[in-house]
Amino acid sequence: MNLLAQDMLVLFIILALGSWIGQLSFRGLALGGAGVLFVALAFGHFGASVPKVVMDLGLLLFVYAVGITAGPRFFRTFRRHGIRFVVIAFAVAFAGALATVGVAFLFDLPYDLATGLYTGALTITPGLAAAIDVAERVVPGSGSVISVGYGVAYPFSMIGVVLLVQFLARLLRRSVPMEEQSWLKEKQVESPELSVCQFRITNPNVDGKTVSEVNPRRMARANISRLKRGEAVFAARPDAVLQLGDVVMVVGPDEELDKMRLVLGEDADERMDVNVNVLSMDVEVAEDTMSGKTLAEMRLWERYTVVITRIRRQGMEIAPAGNITLEMGDQIRVVGDRDAVEAFVKLVHGAPRKHEETSMVPFMIGLVLGIALGSIPVTLPNGMTVKLGMAGGAFIVSLLLGHFGKIGPFRMYVPAAAKNLSRELGLMLFLAGAGTSAGAHFVEILQKQGWQLVLAAILIIATSIVVGVVLMDRVYRMNVLATMGALCGSMTNPPGLGAASAQSETDLPALSYASVYPVALIFKILMAQLLVEVLRALVGG
Repeated sequence: MNLLAQDMLVLFIILALGSWIGQLSFRGLALGGAGVLFVALAFGHFGASVPKVVMDLGLLLFVYAVGITAGPRFFRTFRRHGIRFVVIAFAVAFAGALATVGVAFLFDLPYDLATGLYTGALTITPGLAAAIDVAERVVPGSGSVISVGYGVAYPFSMIGVVLLVQFLARLLRRSVPMEEQSWLKEKQVESPELSVCQFRITNPNVDGKTVSEVNPRRMARANISRLKRGEAVFAARPDAVLQLGDVVMVVGPDEELDKMRLVLGEDADERMDVNVNVLSMDVEVAEDTMSGKTLAEMRLWERYTVVITRIRRQGMEIAPAGNITLEMGDQIRVVGDRDAVEAFVKLVHGAPRKHEETSMVPFMIGLVLGIALGSIPVTLPNGMTVKLGMAGGAFIVSLLLGHFGKIGPFRMYVPAAAKNLSRELGLMLFLAGAGTSAGAHFVEILQKQGWQLVLAAILIIATSIVVGVVLMDRVYRMNVLATMGALCGSMTNPPGLGAASAQSETDLPALSYASVYPVALIFKILMAQLLVEVLRALVGG
């Protein structure tokens, strides 16, 4: 019995060996996910294969998990830096196209082979499909030659970007820890962390006012959580009447606390935990009925006699104003009488294991919609027909799903561990399939076409990368972690993102990748199809 003839056994041998090799470190550098790719190339050369459906499934799971993770911040990031990401995506795609025209003349390459080099050099599989579609309409049978060019350039681009990302910070003379701190400071300005202050009521205009009158419908970004009168401490009910001399605990961003100081009075330093019946607890929202509603709509005090003082979502602290919506997975801090808080926590936490379970219905519906979106042909004014491809469609749907948190009546909740598993396993499955596929023909193509074909591919890859890095580092002065992510996004290189994310505990590489990727995908699909027409007119077959 030939064990290596069993596809599943071969697949998991590749994954196990690749994972182990990827973890090996030399002077702080490791291959990471690229370890699976190298092992797969070797197995592919000796005849091993991974079913294409497994490779496609891996790519789907990877981009879908990246989109869901980046979605909550993607649109805010794109609003702030949108034109920058559009320019980067276009510059990389156009530079690669110009380089392709140049190497076609330099090495006297036929138009179909040169177009294939472009799609492989910029790792754009949907672009390969689109270029083959155009070429087959023009000259039936020419699509196979495009695939040869793709097969030559693809592994060099994938491996090259992964390795470059490992060294990029050193090449640009940047410190990753310092870049992380810079990003965290920027994020702090955008979404400041919440602080706690105590104020003694000395403003006579506040005397006799209720908490809800001082902060109507909790629309201010600072909230009164506790009230101390004499030696008694209470949860700050909306109908609690404030008196001169009372001490209140207020939670909010520093600038909002400065405003509350002017409204309420002077700073105080009092023990606010002397009442054992007043309890503060942190809990994760894991109950469907508690998500999707604003705090004002939920009327928490009237219904549950508790106050929410903090919300933490996707690593950000949010002041719980009345117009803020609770979402599945939010970490909230609840204050109130002990019995009320404990009852509310049980309600919010839902079933004991619910916070560990993925909402499979919206998760699967999102995949169906993404695949369907990627399959829709769009006819351009010049008669060309383009498609996003299933991975491109799934990525766009996952961004929307991550942002809005629901599909129709179905709310989406995916635990962090599930997203990590989907992203990592998906990437490994994709690399295993891509590596064995490329390895099967890699040596044969090199022997047949010669090393000038490899040189042509490297020139296209290098031109695209250099233009992108110079634009991001020298023109836009981007954080090096953002540069890594945007470079991988502009090259539509998922393994590169895996290597970039492994260098940082922040999600900045994924955010930049998600901001560039959709635009780059569209530009490169269009460029691949245009190259078929342009190169056929300039250099012929």
